[in-house]
Amino acid sequence: MTDESNVEFVGRMNPKKLTSLAEDSKNELDEILTDREHWAKYGTNRSKKSAQSKREIMEELSRERFPWEE
Repeated sequence: MTDESNVEFVGRMNPKKLTSLAEDSKNELDEILTDREHWAKYGTNRSKKSAQSKREIMEELSRERFPWEE
């Protein structure tokens, strides 16, 4: 027995097309390949200095500041 007076309208549902696992995988792979192509073309925003370790940065600064030690 259902009591329809307790049913409340909360809005319309927009049905979405169900996709298969193979289709989902293909879409995800396409997105990954697009990203890979973008990074291959434009590279990253990191400069050479940000890719260095803290020790490498400090050694480079020391060499610039005290060139006579080498």
